[in-house]
Amino acid sequence: MSISSAREHLKQCKDEFKLSSNFNSEEFRIVANGFFQAKGHVSCRIRGKYFSPVFAINQKFSAKSIEFFLTLWLVLGRTGTLSINKNKHGNLVIRLSSENWETILNIYSKYFNNTYGEKYIAFQKLSDIRRLTSNDLNLYSSSIALATHIVYDLSADGVSRKLSLSDQLKLLGLKSTNVELPIYTDNFITPSILFIIGFILGDGTLHLRLRKSDKDSIWLIPTLFLSQLKNKYNAHFFSMLENFFKSLNIKTYTINKANNSEIVNIFTSNELNIKEMTILTVESISSIFKILLPVIRPYSHYLYWKYDQYELMSRVARLVNAKAHYTLYGFINLIDIIYSYPNKRHQSKQIFLDVIKTWFKARASETKSGENNIQAVYGRGTLKGSIIA
Repeated sequence: MSISSAREHLKQCKDEFKLSSNFNSEEFRIVANGFFQAKGHVSCRIRGKYFSPVFAINQKFSAKSIEFFLTLWLVLGRTGTLSINKNKHGNLVIRLSSENWETILNIYSKYFNNTYGEKYIAFQKLSDIRRLTSNDLNLYSSSIALATHIVYDLSADGVSRKLSLSDQLKLLGLKSTNVELPIYTDNFITPSILFIIGFILGDGTLHLRLRKSDKDSIWLIPTLFLSQLKNKYNAHFFSMLENFFKSLNIKTYTINKANNSEIVNIFTSNELNIKEMTILTVESISSIFKILLPVIRPYSHYLYWKYDQYELMSRVARLVNAKAHYTLYGFINLIDIIYSYPNKRHQSKQIFLDVIKTWFKARASETKSGENNIQAVYGRGTLKGSIIA
């Protein structure tokens, strides 16, 4: 679709879109907070002597992302600008943005107050910047200097601006001096499953890994990856994620797994630089199939464009929980289902089909019946040593 067609489509959807009769505003808000944690951006520009806030949140253009962003736009009172643009990779993205102080501080900061780390603290910093720079008639140089330091400490963009901090201070007629930044408080409330779902929407991946085992069978490893750009607030944020999974008795580990080629492939396909990411991983049939999926299930409709990942996991989980993978027919069906969903994989479907057929054939050759799951029943007493069933 061309950008002009996409923009026209969005315009039509704006006029026609309505919230469903059973829409739960608070559930959606928590999901939106999780998504903003992953995909949101808060910063501040300095233009001349004016300080201008920046709020933005975006996602690849699709029917489901339009539905999500129109819902968000409506519940935020139709504030901000909802637009379609092209990103640096040439892909269409839908974007909600604003550079209005009142909108960002009075509406968005209150709506997105269930985030963590950089996103949570950014609104506090914007509030201080506004307070320090809003009195046009009596701006003290010390206030402007402090506001400028806060701007440069506001987000990851603070270290990649066109002007260095010292050059910006000079431009404002200020001397470079040591400034003591305010101390900001992070969010210490354990996130909920709705927040996790929102985060999956932005920077999460539900993935089924297939591995040839040491015994020439196949390991099926359901996995959840939650990633975030590295920054000084990561330790706290990921500790809060770990607290959530710990409450469900789910084990996690959080590292940068840049040496794993499959994971690199997953994240680079999402246009992310894995070397700059911290990744929380959950994996195992017990953790994903038996614990996490049942918790997600009542809220799975909030997965929007990631629903196919959940659907795949759910279909496979039903078969595995029913022990279907103990039979050749069941395992072939599992492989068929896994490869029916779009996913970049290193090995072809046929390779895994050949592996599992060979494994079952070898096991069957070891039994009297010649079938893997039909075992001989030997008699007792006078029938000892004889196959009776």
